[in-house]
Amino acid sequence: MNSAHFKRLAASTLLMLSTVSQVHASELFPVLAANKTVGVQVKIQNFTAADAEQIKAAGFGFVRLGVWTNSLGSSAYQKQISDAFAAAKSAELPVLMTVRSTKPLTPKPGDTNELAAAGELFANSVVALEQSYSTQLVAIEIWNEPDLGKYWPTGNFDTTFAPFMSAMCHSLGQKPQTTPLVGFGFAKAPSPGSASTEALSKIVSDYPKCLSAISYHPYGLSDTQIGNVQAFIQQTFHLPGVISEWGVPSLITNGGVNGQASKVGTFISGVKKLNIPLTSLYEWKNSETGGNDRERNFGLMTSDGQEKPAKMATKALLNPQ
Repeated sequence: MNSAHFKRLAASTLLMLSTVSQVHASELFPVLAANKTVGVQVKIQNFTAADAEQIKAAGFGFVRLGVWTNSLGSSAYQKQISDAFAAAKSAELPVLMTVRSTKPLTPKPGDTNELAAAGELFANSVVALEQSYSTQLVAIEIWNEPDLGKYWPTGNFDTTFAPFMSAMCHSLGQKPQTTPLVGFGFAKAPSPGSASTEALSKIVSDYPKCLSAISYHPYGLSDTQIGNVQAFIQQTFHLPGVISEWGVPSLITNGGVNGQASKVGTFISGVKKLNIPLTSLYEWKNSETGGNDRERNFGLMTSDGQEKPAKMATKALLNPQ
């Protein structure tokens, strides 16, 4: 087979797989209109009804927010969650809720029985959250970047992740559930031989009905690379891929606020052409609590609510007048 023929075949295969993903998406995320599959991340501690109104006006179809199961025992934290959902509801914005723990799941990560018990407890928290907010949910995303030690404090990912998630899937499979479940918000897109692929292969094989889609964060990837990831996920796991986080900070090294706007516009145009079922941008406002300049400047708005060019570029694509 010559090179030109191979490239044409690869392109046609990618298009076919992308189309299959979109068919699945239209069934799995019915609350999202076909032109409202792009959302934006907010933080529950400072998300307001005014933010929700602006997000809706900018053309976003949903908001993504995080809930930490280890904090659910606090009434103040539960109020933050309910207030955030109320803010989203005020603008009729559905929610992609990402659920994880910020504390180790067990002090004995080598004990498979303890991991299984932790998985069952986590599933109970997911069910309780779904029961509280099901009418507002696009989907529930399980975890955020577990392939990074910072977000998987339970020990070695290779040995602890699959047993925990398998136990969670087993427990959830025994309970009635209507909200789509996506996972697992990988920091690095699944690829042949990667740790995320190995874990997913085990979980999806044992519990094929647990997840509705595979979520990942394609920071730094081109449209072509994202398209290849989508094809790999569909071909390997027979599930669509979704992007639950992507962003670019407005740093001088990225061309400042105008460079950020250009990159955001290119990204949104790309995911629309690829028919990505669901995409969430990071994030609505700059974060003053970020640990460095990069983490503090991902917002489409400044921390005090001033528009950046990226917000205007986004609105031009998502809600053209």
